Amino acid sequence: MKKIIEYIKELFKIPESTKNKFNYRDILFFTKFIKSLWKLGTISIFITIIISALTSLTPLSGKIIIDFIIMKKSLVEVENLLQSLHLALLIEPIKHLFASLNLLIIVILLGSIIVGLIKIIQQFLMLRFQQEITFKIQTALFEHVLRFPLLLLRGKQVGYLMARISYDVGFLRYFFSRVIVQIITNIFHLFFSFAILFVLNVKLSLILLSVLPIYFSISYFFAMKIRAISYASQERRAEVSKDMQEILSGVETIKAHTSEKKEVQKISGKIRKVFNISLKSNFISSLSNYLLQIIKLTSTLIILYFAINNIEKGIMSIGDIISFMVYVATLFGVMSGLSSIFMTLQPAFVSMGRVKDMFNIIPEFDDEISAKMIKPEKIKGKIKFSNLSFFYEENKPILKNVNFDIQEGEIVALKGTSGVGKTTLIHLLLKFIHPTSGYIYLDNYNLQDINTEWLREQIGFVSQEIFLFNDTIEHNIKYGRPEATLEEVINAAKNAHIHLDIEKSINGYKTIVGERGLKLSVGQKQRISIARAFLKDSTILIFDEPTSALDIDTEDAIKNLLKEMKGKHTMFIITHRDSITDVADRIFMLTDNGIEEIRE
Repeated sequence: MKKIIEYIKELFKIPESTKNKFNYRDILFFTKFIKSLWKLGTISIFITIIISALTSLTPLSGKIIIDFIIMKKSLVEVENLLQSLHLALLIEPIKHLFASLNLLIIVILLGSIIVGLIKIIQQFLMLRFQQEITFKIQTALFEHVLRFPLLLLRGKQVGYLMARISYDVGFLRYFFSRVIVQIITNIFHLFFSFAILFVLNVKLSLILLSVLPIYFSISYFFAMKIRAISYASQERRAEVSKDMQEILSGVETIKAHTSEKKEVQKISGKIRKVFNISLKSNFISSLSNYLLQIIKLTSTLIILYFAINNIEKGIMSIGDIISFMVYVATLFGVMSGLSSIFMTLQPAFVSMGRVKDMFNIIPEFDDEISAKMIKPEKIKGKIKFSNLSFFYEENKPILKNVNFDIQEGEIVALKGTSGVGKTTLIHLLLKFIHPTSGYIYLDNYNLQDINTEWLREQIGFVSQEIFLFNDTIEHNIKYGRPEATLEEVINAAKNAHIHLDIEKSINGYKTIVGERGLKLSVGQKQRISIARAFLKDSTILIFDEPTSALDIDTEDAIKNLLKEMKGKHTMFIITHRDSITDVADRIFMLTDNGIEEIRE
């Protein structure tokens, strides 16, 4: 018994990591994605209200058949009601309708068909609304993520980010399509049904109405528990997605070290934690449903008791009681629906909070601010580093007081031990990161004042971390210049000494390289990356270890081409190999103490 009590306590315990600060006002954050769809949304809501009004009349058919068709009860009460509502014109048609069972059945059948057709239209409109809003949010979020600073993106693994973009936005789609419709439908069904119930019997309606606060208070209490658990669950799922993506990316290393079982055990342990959290959520939902069922049963029995007394006193007819009890059952169904929606909404609220957090991350550059930044008509490629320092962590400088100038058209080689800051210096030039102190000037313009997108268009960059898209060789080479012709692509490939390798492949330039260039050797990927930079033909070219995977002959050919390009482009070459520095006009050595020119 003690263990059971401890387990139940554990179920209701909310870990610190599950705290989610989403508040209902935050829903307004997403209205900007709906503004352009307001007409579609309004029409859908209007049709939903009509459907709710029509379906709320259905239980009255029992009263009509029993009281007016079978029992032949007088229509005086109906006539008085219609006159009080200024609907006297309907008295004669209703008299005629209530006098014929066949006609009544035909009307009910036709009404059901019409409601069904209206529902089809409403579902189509909501499906369109759902697709449009999902498209807008997912596209906007993906664009926003791509604008994250490089350091932030590298701090978040791909699988984790993808889980948020796809899984969390999926919950938003559920909220803005099905949930909104269900909430509006159920709320208006409650409203119309209670209006009819108060006409049938005020006292019994008040009993039923008094149950609502208790019912929804219990739902709210348990929903808050589920929201906190849902936050933990979704964070765990994102972690699992992240780890799976990492494992699949490194499958070659895993197989080489026969670590398959170890990795499966690691993942299965995390999946088990997700399962346990889901189990906790399901238990709380079941407990909530159990308590709500007790309230429903107790309330129904109390209403039935008073209803039978009313029949005995002649206050209500049998048709009234049957219709009333059908409404009670229907309304409890609606209340259960609202409660269930509220429960299932909690993961959606968690997703909203997570997506909103993503949107709140300040992007690398803002379009409005960027539009006001400098875009020189033409640059020569003169670069100056002035008292430049950069710290990833306080008191741990990567670069300190770097000062040197590069003239237009010069080729500069940067050398130094690993981790001394060579790549960091290039990332500062590309504005992937920003100086802690000091300045970089391009043709006498402060780099911080230059439009970031424009700047990167002026720079051709061959990264040490070679990345190729799962696309054709042609598209990979012309990634930086998508408008380039095939002839220009071939010329760049020839200059990078990859053309013959491409020609030998089955589909030539149309060959798909596989994910991250899996179907190519490291040397081939490196030369395709170099061809991409040559095709871009930028004023500034940066090569980070450009020949690390090349044989001597290919390296010599690349060196000769760089010599031919001397004076036409300002070039940086980061390398550990002394052989490639032959083409450089100047060589700089980066050390922990700064930068030193070792050959001029």
